[in-house]
Parts: sequence; structure tokens; C-alpha cells
Amino acid sequence: GLAKITSHLHNCSADCVRSPPACKRQRLQIMEILWSVVITTRNRAEMLGRAIQSCIAQTVPCQIVVIDEASEDNTPDVVRGIPGLVYIRHERALGHSAAANRGIKEANGNWIKPLDDDDWIAPDCLEKMAAAIQAAQARGLNPVIASGAIVSVDEQGREIGRSRPAATSPIVLKSRDALELMLIDQAPLGQPVQVAHSRNVALLVGGWNENRPFSHQQGDEVEFWIKLVANGDCLFIPDYIAYRTDWPGNTAKHVSPEDRFLSNIYLKALISSRLNRKTPESVSAYLALHWSLVALKGRRYSESLRLALKWLRRPWSAVHLIQRKASKKCLQLAIPLCEDVLHVSDSFEKF
Repeated sequence: GLAKITSHLHNCSADCVRSPPACKRQRLQIMEILWSVVITTRNRAEMLGRAIQSCIAQTVPCQIVVIDEASEDNTPDVVRGIPGLVYIRHERALGHSAAANRGIKEANGNWIKPLDDDDWIAPDCLEKMAAAIQAAQARGLNPVIASGAIVSVDEQGREIGRSRPAATSPIVLKSRDALELMLIDQAPLGQPVQVAHSRNVALLVGGWNENRPFSHQQGDEVEFWIKLVANGDCLFIPDYIAYRTDWPGNTAKHVSPEDRFLSNIYLKALISSRLNRKTPESVSAYLALHWSLVALKGRRYSESLRLALKWLRRPWSAVHLIQRKASKKCLQLAIPLCEDVLHVSDSFEKF
């Protein structure tokens, strides 16, 4: 429950914020972007082959690192003979976070592109992301994480939807501004397939958390994004750079609304700690309102009631956050990297 989460936050909060104050940062030089794509896999040999081929087809060179979580199928046959591919097999499944961390450690690139075995990237994904990263560096900014738009597909690879790009041209949010917006869900970085990040900063903050105080994986990527954003700037590009498989039986859909509420509270507390303040009551109230409605829609009436009682204690706080989310504050905070007129999409206002 909340007591366990609070204890965990107390133990780990000091380890993740290590960036110097903004006033002490020096102007950054443009660096060459060297890519490592880290693919985590378990028992999806056929789909893994597709993910690997999408890396081989990139318009810029990249290292491919495959971390196998004790697969029992023909995964070794899929990776065998591919020049330069780094294949590491865990003899027992250690979990996604441990696999991702092993991949980061084994990578030789200075930027990491995470990739799940059932997803794949567009041929120009890495080239477009590198161009935007270098454009941000040319402006004296310090991008440590970048996010693009994705196409959602079913298990047969057929398109079923598209994410809405954050803006019509590349934009950057400074570290503190990004954290402020993440606190009210106006800076959605998204799934691992649409994100890339600095390897050095990932190592600096300790990588993915392998000891989260939850029995489910829901929110593990967001926790890692928070740690990265606390140590540098956040870049969004409008291009569709990757394809994500949306499974009908996605395990995230089976996590109860109450558990997702607790996970959200945990993440907001992490963000707040990096902003040196407590989580605003309006955020907690809004989350309780949101997940009580989700529980109600799913006919989980007892859960809905318990969550409703949390936000009914401070209903005006929830209303205040709804008004704040509608204020489009991100329009004032985003730094455009192009000279054309910037338009920030409604995805920044989505919860």
C-alpha cells in the first residue's frame, strides 16, 4: 500500500537526481550519435527476427544487442550468424528491467534505442532521431531522452491506430519544465518503442528499477523516464518512427484500477521529489477520480467506491487540476527547433 511506497521512495530518492543546477551548465557541443538498439526478448523467435531486420535496415549504422530472458524456443537460431549482433542469454528470467539494464551495460553506443521483441522501427527511425538530437545540441540544449510517434498494429502487423505527435515540428522541454508537465500528464513520452535515451545518463541514474514495490510491471518505463528527465532535457519529434504491437491480452489491462492508482501515486511522488515538494493534493484527487471512473466502467463497484471516497474528500482539488490541464501551459514552455510556426497537439493535454 501507500506505506510501502513511501518507504521505497525514501530509500531511493537521493540516488536519481544528479544533474548540476541549470545555471552551472555549460554550452554543449554537438556530438556524433552512435546507436545501440537493445532488444529484450522471451519466447518470440519469429517476431524477434522482424525486430532485428528492422535494425539491419536502418539508414544509419547501429549496434544490435539482444538480451534473451531464458527463451525456450529457437531464439538462438534467429540470432546466429548475424554479423556484429551481441547476444546474451539469461539462464532464468530476471524480468524486463534487469534485461534492459544488461543491454545498456553491454551497449557501445552513446544513445540507446530500447525495443521489445514484438515491435519494430521504421528504416529512418535512428537517422531522424539523431538529427533532432543534434539540432537540440546546436541550440545549447541538453537532450537526454527523445520520443517520437508510433503506429499501433495487431498481432498480424495490421495497422489499428496511430499516436498523435506532440507537435508538428521537433520541440524540447527543459528538464524542470518537463517534470512539471509530467506531474499533470501533459508530456507523454510513451512506450519504450517510441523512446531513445542517453546511455551515459542511464548509467548515471542506475538504469531501470529492478526492485519496484509492485508485483506488476505497469509503470516501470515511466519511472525510468522520470529519472532521465530529472537529469536533462526532453525532446519530442513528430515523425512516425516505430510500430507497436497491441495485444488483446496485454497484461497491463489486467492490473486492477486500485493497483494502477497506487502505481500512479508512486510515480507522481517520484516527480514531486525531484521538484523538491510534496505531491499536490489536486494530483492525488484527480488520480482517484480517474481510476474510480475506470473501475466503475469495468463494473468493479467496490473498487470504484473506495477510490471515489479518496477524491470526494477534496473534490475541488480534482476540479482545479482539470482546469489546469486545460490551460495548455505546454504552449508556453516548449522550445521549437524549427523556424516554422509551432503547433502543440492535444496529446499534451491527455491524461
